[in-house]
Amino acid sequence: MKFPIELNVNVESHNGNYDRSITLRSGLTVLIGPNGSGKTHLLRAVKNSLPPHVDGKKVRFLSAGRIGTLEQFRSDFNGYHGGRPSYNDANFGSKSDVIRRHNTETLNGDFQTLSERADIYIKVQERLRKLFRRDLIIEWDGGTLKVVFARLDSEDLPYSSGREASGLLHLVGILAALYDDDVGALLLDEPEVSLHPQLQAFLLNEIISASGHPSEGGFKKIILIATHSTEMLKVLKCDDLLSLVFCHDLDVPPIQVDPAAGELKNQKLQTLVARLGQEHKLSLFCRRPLLVEGASDMLLCSFLSQKLELHLEAAGSQILPVIGTGQMPVVSKFMRLLGKTPVVLADADAFADGLELTNYFLNDCEDADRKAIGSGAQSAKQLASTVYDDFCKLAINNWDDISAYAMLHPYWINKKDLAESQAKKRACFCSLFELEESTLSALKFGTYWVAIRQRIEVVLNLLEVAGCFILRKGAVESYYKHSDRLTSEGKPSAAVDEISFLDSLDSEDISASFPEMVRCIKFSSLADKISEAESLRDLLLSIAAPAMAKLNSGTSTQEIKMLSKTILRERSGVFDISIEGDSLVIRLTSKILKVDGFPIYISRGDDVLKTVEAVLR
Repeated sequence: MKFPIELNVNVESHNGNYDRSITLRSGLTVLIGPNGSGKTHLLRAVKNSLPPHVDGKKVRFLSAGRIGTLEQFRSDFNGYHGGRPSYNDANFGSKSDVIRRHNTETLNGDFQTLSERADIYIKVQERLRKLFRRDLIIEWDGGTLKVVFARLDSEDLPYSSGREASGLLHLVGILAALYDDDVGALLLDEPEVSLHPQLQAFLLNEIISASGHPSEGGFKKIILIATHSTEMLKVLKCDDLLSLVFCHDLDVPPIQVDPAAGELKNQKLQTLVARLGQEHKLSLFCRRPLLVEGASDMLLCSFLSQKLELHLEAAGSQILPVIGTGQMPVVSKFMRLLGKTPVVLADADAFADGLELTNYFLNDCEDADRKAIGSGAQSAKQLASTVYDDFCKLAINNWDDISAYAMLHPYWINKKDLAESQAKKRACFCSLFELEESTLSALKFGTYWVAIRQRIEVVLNLLEVAGCFILRKGAVESYYKHSDRLTSEGKPSAAVDEISFLDSLDSEDISASFPEMVRCIKFSSLADKISEAESLRDLLLSIAAPAMAKLNSGTSTQEIKMLSKTILRERSGVFDISIEGDSLVIRLTSKILKVDGFPIYISRGDDVLKTVEAVLR
């Protein structure tokens, strides 16, 4: 078994089994993806597909919940101990468990290893002493494995492992598994559990040191990890991407980068990979990264996502600042290479300066082509090219017609060393979308200006279908209502001031002020807005209809309340139902549900469904 190792695995799930193919190209393979993307299932499937021995050595699996039965000594796990855990009773199994230590998926197996292997114990102990100022004592007490810790930086008494920080317990166990030369393949689910970032970085270095092929000797082993942590990723060059496996969902095959992919040889991509920051790494874990131009755009998008309750990150997206419009196609190609679907929010110059970004997104976009063909064009790209050429001619040849307005735009005022023709196109483009149609029509060539705006809008709408959103008015600063739109370009402090002002506005005003950004965030999140009223609707209707039937036949408030308890059982406490005159009155008693419209009054003869729908809407 030599690298690359081709594995055909069978992933077992609640929804059936899936055959998947995974290629191990080096000693370390990293499975990444959001919660529920099937990483753990895939990791276990790989474990089951490996032979019982790899190069004559054991296969070991460590679960994310590896603290296991030890938790019963570290917490009041069943509520019977009055908040007083039995710390001193903590143990890691009995002598009879030693023979199964490599099959045990919790820390018990690794502490059993420390009790059996003095060399591994010494290796772990030395790191604890020098790096964490802890000493580790392994002892058998009546056939039960006990572990005691002692601090070397104080004169405190030794203490039971039940009282030690969970992060150090996880670290000791994983280190023991890494150094165990009886193990030829180690599969770690979420090695970062309970570890702070610096400790994760240390552990990653140890993982890399241990990774390799068992035939190399020492304690080298094939290692696979499933992680949510950027600290568990070391991506310095394009070849490092080959060790990543991108998981999106159980029923979707995982994505691996093909070593023969031409993009890996792209100099711009190589440079990008070499300078990957935390934001870039975070985007590796999501399905639809949202690429924006710089820190100000990122701050505004984060605010809008939160203010409008669009929950961008939770819905599988991640805002990624990209410095410069010219980097957008490069980063987009990089994300698509990794199986992502990038979404772009770009300044107006991304279109006004040229069609590189436009062509990239419209290329082979079936939905955009379908719409373009429906309007008589050959394709979306062809339509964009024709419109852009006509726009450039109009902007340059008829600059004097619109210059009185265009020269007031920040693109023109702040043009500095920008070529004049480029500045004209940028300022002209934005003026088209800032001016009223009546103002455009009043220009000398008004008919042409109105027509070109309409045609550009068609192209920009096609781009949005493809996932590329262009800010019509310029940069994000051109949309500011409070901060200086002329001199604040690129300054995060101005964005913070703007956000403070926007926070006092209602959602409708904010959406109207930043239309492209809001559409972009909605497109990226693909998530419905959370509405507790919708979840409450069915529960409300289940009691409102029968209660009204009782009211119409003549009944009392007490009988209505009893009916509510009978139908809703333990959920009846959500509402207080009573009769007032000829109306059924339903009040919301919960203090945590945020639903407007209560109390609800339903009179005799009212349509219950329409009344409830009208209130909850």
